[in-house]
Amino acid sequence: MRGGEWQLSVCNNLLAAGFGTMALMSWNWRYLLGAALFGWPVQWLIRLLGRHDPQFRQVYFRATAKPPRILPKLRRFAF
Repeated sequence: MRGGEWQLSVCNNLLAAGFGTMALMSWNWRYLLGAALFGWPVQWLIRLLGRHDPQFRQVYFRATAKPPRILPKLRRFAF
């Protein structure tokens, strides 16, 4: 959706639409800035992540779900 992962794009577009709706309902320009921020730059970042790795969200959450575990290398000494 719009060049990025569809789950992230849908969340981003809903957030931008919510900010736009709040700007129209309350006549507050600060919400309009929020809509502009989430409408373009955040979607641009989502598109960049989608080009780098089409399943970035799944890979990221799978990697952060488990703590990093590095096993020490066993060294064998010859005496």
